[in-house]
Amino acid sequence: MSEHQTDTHLPVPTLTELAQTKKLLVISDFDGTIAGFSKDPYMVPINQKSLAAIKNLSRMTDTDVVILSGRHLEGLAKVLDLGSYRITTVGSHGSEDSSRPRELSQAEAEELERIETELERVIDRVDGAYVEVKPFHRVLHFIRVSDPDLVAGIQARAADVDTRNLKVTHGKNIIEYSVSKTTKGTWMREHLSRVEPTGVIFIGDDTTDEHGFEVLFDVPTALTVKVGEGETAAKTRVDSIDDVGDLLEDLAYERMQHTESRALGL
Repeated sequence: MSEHQTDTHLPVPTLTELAQTKKLLVISDFDGTIAGFSKDPYMVPINQKSLAAIKNLSRMTDTDVVILSGRHLEGLAKVLDLGSYRITTVGSHGSEDSSRPRELSQAEAEELERIETELERVIDRVDGAYVEVKPFHRVLHFIRVSDPDLVAGIQARAADVDTRNLKVTHGKNIIEYSVSKTTKGTWMREHLSRVEPTGVIFIGDDTTDEHGFEVLFDVPTALTVKVGEGETAAKTRVDSIDDVGDLLEDLAYERMQHTESRALGL
């Protein structure tokens, strides 16, 4: 693993300390963290070290693994086959939790239908741009639009859309509109209060992950990892998806060593 960079003077647990904690919670974003980006959202390259590591971690005693993604759960399942592994998937930035289903209200459904119509007007006749339908969100995508002037036009028209009470989030080549006020941070705060882990690691790369980094900022037993450049509330940083694979592989190995030693009473 490449040495991660510390971005804060707060106490930061080491991987060894996390591996030896009594009850470990491992949370990772998906796109840009354990998977790369692609113009085809369902053909993204998944880092095999990361995938093997999270599967191995999920088998270990007192170790919970969560994939916390901006994708909706149905879309995440299309690209990430976790089989029977004990891994919780959380989609739509926390609005969809595989362990705690929630339904749209009639008012929310009508609001999503309205914003979808508006966004289709925004991208009218722009090749490559499209609107993704999620259970609690509508997402404007323009990663496939290569002309910067066309991208600027999309962004300008999107800025004039009546968003009313929708939560609007700007990400990498997307603008997301949500009827849910849940963020990765609010989901994480509620989840931590329920499971009460003694150690946490959360890895992410995008602006939506910052809500989670902020929740864990003052938690001394939490290691937060930002992937790539940019301002962040994360305590540490790695350069790339490959570094995430190395980090998770190291954590899984050390956790396995610890749990096996504990089982043998060593």
